Amino acid sequence: MQIRGLLLDIDNTITRWEEDHVPDSELSWLHAMSDASLQIRFISNGLDRKVRRVEAQTGLTHIAGRPLKPLPTGFRRGLEEMELEPQEALMVGDSAVTDIAIANRIGIWTVLVEPMSSVHFPGSKFWQVIERAFSLRFPATPEGEMRRQPPSRR
Repeated sequence: MQIRGLLLDIDNTITRWEEDHVPDSELSWLHAMSDASLQIRFISNGLDRKVRRVEAQTGLTHIAGRPLKPLPTGFRRGLEEMELEPQEALMVGDSAVTDIAIANRIGIWTVLVEPMSSVHFPGSKFWQVIERAFSLRFPATPEGEMRRQPPSRR
């Protein structure tokens, strides 16, 4: 199977949490993905007014209703709207817990990105504690062992 659709978080994935503006580099990437015939839906727990501004800037839509991440309901709704099977979709987000773990759990491919800003929604601090406690932001070693620090850059 090939990837036919993207589910994208908004805050700290394509915009800084504290800003409503989508940077030109992210807009270009979104247009390139659309031009490649990929379906795209936003899936964000963010404020409605910010979601609407991002939709207006990008010409893309948010899934219907509130996703209530990390519950799987919103992810499944996004798949239904795009008429895709989980293995045909890719979730891109900045949270190992609310974006990545649940998407993986239901069979969606995932990409964990570094947050665009160190400023986060206050409720996100809880999930960040979980990420740190379980070293969820660091990939496993080739031997399958969990890293306790980021891989060295050579």
